[in-house]
Amino acid sequence: FSGDEFSWGDSAYAVTPRMMPIYKKPASDVYENTKYDKAISHVRMHSEHCMGALKGRWQCLRGLRVQINGDEDHVKACRWISVCIILYNLIIDIEGHDAATRLHGCAEEQEDIGDADLGDMYEDERMAEGEGEEKRQRLVQELMDHRAQLRI
Repeated sequence: FSGDEFSWGDSAYAVTPRMMPIYKKPASDVYENTKYDKAISHVRMHSEHCMGALKGRWQCLRGLRVQINGDEDHVKACRWISVCIILYNLIIDIEGHDAATRLHGCAEEQEDIGDADLGDMYEDERMAEGEGEEKRQRLVQELMDHRAQLRI
């Protein structure tokens, strides 16, 4: 990530300046936070459908378990995935959008949260969590301001 970039996540992730998860209860019961969580869920749903379609077409992505020990390994994994995305888009261009809808049912996507160990957090992680929460609150406020402008 660079600049102010971040990733959306589910509630299994801790909030940091680079990870914006949905709220957990009781914070998720606050009206503004509920709207934020709903907006994120729509983004995540489309992302997960995309991954399911890609894995349905290319089974090699379902078991893409590469050990990333450095920048070179990371670049190779990203290239592998990028090639699959490019080929998928070419298929849609050639076969039409119906090809994409046929692929969505090909692979059952399961959420992989890994081995989430939420044990003791170090001071740096607590600082990152505080900064992340501040950023998430700004995003909630931006969403509410946008909704107010649209009068929804």
